[in-house]
Amino acid sequence: MFGNHVHKQLSAYLHGELSSEDASRVADHLRDCQRCRTEFEEIEFGAQMASQLQREQAPDDLWADLELAISSHRRGAKNAEMAQRSSGFSWWNWKTGLVGATVVVIAALTFVYLNRQPEPGEPDNRPSWEVTRLDGRPVIGKQRIAEKGKLPLGEWLTTDETSRAQISVGQIGEVKLEPNSRIQLVETLEDNHRLAMARGKMEAFIWAPPRKFFVETPSALAVDLGCSYTLEVAEDGTSLLHVTMGWVAFEWQGRESFVPAEAKCVTRPKLGPGTPYFKDASAEFQSALTAFDTGSIDSLDVILTLARKRDALTLWHLLTRTDGETRGKVFDRLAQLIPPPKKVTRAGVLSNDRTMFDLWWKELGLGDTEWWRMWKGDLPTQSR
Repeated sequence: MFGNHVHKQLSAYLHGELSSEDASRVADHLRDCQRCRTEFEEIEFGAQMASQLQREQAPDDLWADLELAISSHRRGAKNAEMAQRSSGFSWWNWKTGLVGATVVVIAALTFVYLNRQPEPGEPDNRPSWEVTRLDGRPVIGKQRIAEKGKLPLGEWLTTDETSRAQISVGQIGEVKLEPNSRIQLVETLEDNHRLAMARGKMEAFIWAPPRKFFVETPSALAVDLGCSYTLEVAEDGTSLLHVTMGWVAFEWQGRESFVPAEAKCVTRPKLGPGTPYFKDASAEFQSALTAFDTGSIDSLDVILTLARKRDALTLWHLLTRTDGETRGKVFDRLAQLIPPPKKVTRAGVLSNDRTMFDLWWKELGLGDTEWWRMWKGDLPTQSR
């Protein structure tokens, strides 16, 4: 029924639109066919990323504004038509329209040119990063590399169970890709070096100023703040960040987690960044935190009871993820571990005074906070 490959059925298979018999056939084919399995992973990754987009409610006055704009446009068009009939063809309007159309066409052609796949034998002029083989035979697109290769904009680098590779991130750092991993070059600009990771494990070492290097995952965006870290992405899109030097931020739909050296953080599809914790926290503490991040408010008492002074990092984040008297309980425990500054009050924190959150953060003693001021906009990134 499907011929040699099943690429035409992959989207329907992902969304459960095939009959049980056809779905079984596709699943059997994917187990044996690397080509279709790779294409399916790309479709699956795109669907996971799309599922994280936030739906916004249109303003109540949107249709009124649209009707007003349409009416205004119609009146303008009618007046222009009457003027044209009385004075002849408007050279200025013709020129303006031509320029506008030309700009749109040039932009579209530029986008297509920079992102299109070259034909076999045709030189690839897309921006790219250098890839060095560490083990096995990594694959860029559909081409296995020997010792070195180029990862072009929009292309995927894939490693199997015996392959490892190193990516030069422009002039700002390097990424090592472990076996069974898949990563895409999304952007390569001076202030935006960006990868998308569908699955596997990577190790990044970045020496650029903060907010220059980004990694998209199916559940959050990892933002480098000048650091070294590992990032693992599971098949279901869950990601685990472990920072070994400096700081990394996880972002998703306005939710943020700030992760320092020796700390970890999990992100989950449709939930975003979890609460960061230090890797030496007890197994019971970590288990309770997982339960809290996935919806169990009852686990908060265990977290607060087991929290050490070092776990102030976790409790500060919990302040931003609770409200009412639940936040009050977190405040009281954090105040026992790290007394708040004089300008930080219980009433102010319970009322969500973000200035007080920031002031207390600086009292946690987690190291250099210069990146924090950059993050908040108090310093230009060039000052680092």
